[in-house]
Amino acid sequence: MHNESNMLSIAYQWIDLIWLPVALLLTRKGQRIMASLFVVMCILTLRTQLELMGSINKADGLLGWLPLGLYERGLIIYGFLIALFLILAHFSPNTKGVIFLAAALSLYVCGFCVSMVAMVF
Repeated sequence: MHNESNMLSIAYQWIDLIWLPVALLLTRKGQRIMASLFVVMCILTLRTQLELMGSINKADGLLGWLPLGLYERGLIIYGFLIALFLILAHFSPNTKGVIFLAAALSLYVCGFCVSMVAMVF
């Protein structure tokens, strides 16, 4: 019983890895590597933000106003961001190269800023 709850806890901590196969399925041949890197960077950024908040002993956010935990806030924000990116990539089959990179960077920076604001509250 304890081992099963431990496995569920580990699965919950890494549930956002589900986005990787989704990214590979929804994007076209010239977009797959960059889309996968985008998803991985969002996942790693969420973990880094959580470590940062934990290192300053603010596991409930700087102000602690929201009832959701930081991890749940990050999952919601980055999940929405990744879904938006993948939908846009899917419906833009000819977008590749520098334009695709610019779109990925723009959405990444936007998501980073929104998630940091969410972690304050």
